[in-house]
Amino acid sequence: MTNIKNNDAEFCGKVPLHQTNLIQPHGFLLVIDRQTLEIVQGSENVNELLGVSIKDALKTPLTKYVPEEQAIQLQQRFDGTVTSRIPFVFTFPGGKFLATIKPQDRCFIMEVEKENRENLKEDSFIHVYQNLKYVMASIEVAQSAEETCMLAIRELKRVSGFDKIMIYQFDENWNGDVIAEIREPEMDSYLGLKFPASDVPKQARELYKKTPYRLIPTTEYEAVRLYPVINPATNVFTDLSDSNLRSVAGVHLEYLRNMKVMASMSTRILKDGQLWGLIACHHRTPKYLSFEMCSVFELLSDMISTKVAAMGNQDLYRYKTEMQQLHSQLVENIYRHTDIISGLYDNKENILQLLNADGVTVAMNNVINSFGNTPNDNEIEDLILWLQSGNTHRLYHQPQLPAVFEPAEAYADKASGILALPIQMDKGNYIIAFRGEALQRVNWGGNPNEAITFESDGKKYHPRNSFQQWQQIVEKTSLPWKESELDVAEQFRNFIVEFTLNKFYN
Repeated sequence: MTNIKNNDAEFCGKVPLHQTNLIQPHGFLLVIDRQTLEIVQGSENVNELLGVSIKDALKTPLTKYVPEEQAIQLQQRFDGTVTSRIPFVFTFPGGKFLATIKPQDRCFIMEVEKENRENLKEDSFIHVYQNLKYVMASIEVAQSAEETCMLAIRELKRVSGFDKIMIYQFDENWNGDVIAEIREPEMDSYLGLKFPASDVPKQARELYKKTPYRLIPTTEYEAVRLYPVINPATNVFTDLSDSNLRSVAGVHLEYLRNMKVMASMSTRILKDGQLWGLIACHHRTPKYLSFEMCSVFELLSDMISTKVAAMGNQDLYRYKTEMQQLHSQLVENIYRHTDIISGLYDNKENILQLLNADGVTVAMNNVINSFGNTPNDNEIEDLILWLQSGNTHRLYHQPQLPAVFEPAEAYADKASGILALPIQMDKGNYIIAFRGEALQRVNWGGNPNEAITFESDGKKYHPRNSFQQWQQIVEKTSLPWKESELDVAEQFRNFIVEFTLNKFYN
């Protein structure tokens, strides 16, 4: 098996992305004191918006640049209960501009589009909604997560014009699997490929929980600084976690350029409040999206999130119902036999199905009973001694047993993965479920071990410049036990422990 280096945890996730003090130049950023409505900080390009430099604008009231009634409306909207980002149209010296306002501690973070909205049409949202009607109806009747994603990106490409849109879903190690893709013929296809977790490191994933999307109109931009460096209202760096204009890491811009991409848009997909995947859009030339179009992406990502969660909950309900029936049958059988081993042996298929295993061993009072595909008794005895030495009082699961217990190399075909249910650990009483080797060929988008290359100083680094398919052969590894399967196993273990104790005391 080829080992994959996890740069996500070791390096990439440590970059403080929310404290860059830099924004992209396709908009303006102002930090407004919530009580006085004075400008306390701003991007160095605000002279294009205000007609004066940020240095001259500091400590001046917002009402110097927008009508007083608009400033009053801003304070009224955020009465202490609203924490979400809200769009406003303000009349600045140069015309009408759309701004999004996000309350933060003692300040408002105001992000202003560069597009002049003098001729803003009142029916603009109706037009956007009409574009969404078809895809909304299609998503409602989709039968799988993959079908939902494919329908969504097809419509998003039609209304946005991106050269390529793909959706990738995160696995248990935060690698991204491309499960849907639509593209122009000249664009490289990544469908079916896996990308390492370091491509979207931990901090970046956390930021997607706060900000629905991230737009990069051009990878060739020159970042704009905030002035002053320290926010006078808070005496710390302004937290740009919620900022759509926040400048991105230079290594990510280099990564996109290596993909031959000039513009990028990424939108989150959440499931049960956690990041499930991303909608990733690429364009070969610079491309700017209006607030309305970004809102389309945000709305569709919410719809996909809801659909994915609903389908996942339906599947989970069906699984739990089926497992509860199996559990009840096993309990009834054990009570009928008044003996765990006899009760389980008489219901071999049910216990194999309940633990989703290829084989199961019941070790009780120095007697080993196995059924299905398992190691031999001597190998199981050594495995139990190893489990005891690890003081495993709770459920223990390991999909790569040979990697942590060397003797298991000899029987990896039968037990690459184990799920151990300790009943009485000190006595060596265990129920152990085994899974055989699931030989896998993983197709990566480029060699994941070359996701990052360091310069000679050991500090400066660069992303990989090749995304050609690179195949990894995964050996001596089983399919991992899912969280829902572990919940079922824990419930069953609790019954066996209680049954054993009651039998001992009675």
